[in-house]
Amino acid sequence: MALDGAAKAEPRLIVWCKRWGLQIEPDPAQLAERDGAGTQVLDWRERLVCSRRDSRRVDMVVTGTKRG
Repeated sequence: MALDGAAKAEPRLIVWCKRWGLQIEPDPAQLAERDGAGTQVLDWRERLVCSRRDSRRVDMVVTGTKRG
């Protein structure tokens, strides 16, 4: 699924840092605008870096639950 498809489907993208325990839920529409509508979610995931001390130990899940 590309970011533009995620923006239309409105799932929750839950991203967390395994090292520091930080968690965010970015807006897929904003990600599509910033990183390119055609960017695949799995490719986007590979670019993730925790904002705290640049940790690359980051994981994510996409849920079918719409953002509230």
